[in-house]
Amino acid sequence: MAHFGHARICPHIQSETQVRAMLETLRYSNEPEHLVAEARKYLRGLKGNLVQLKKKKEEKEHAAREAEAAAAFQYARAPIANWQAS
Repeated sequence: MAHFGHARICPHIQSETQVRAMLETLRYSNEPEHLVAEARKYLRGLKGNLVQLKKKKEEKEHAAREAEAAAAFQYARAPIANWQAS
């Protein structure tokens, strides 16, 4: 059950590289076509989800860096503003 469900705890299913490799391997599968089609559909959906999660994580990290830079800029300007006001 590590491959299915909400948690998806299997490390292979959490790796975009591994999912891409599984999709490539399906091209050479000897399994019945309907099973291969279902597996391909599942893996494509999974890959899309992984890409979305990766983008969201990158956007969140970028926003955090921007906020940190803005805070550092404000902190650096504060002593100058206070010095000029005196």
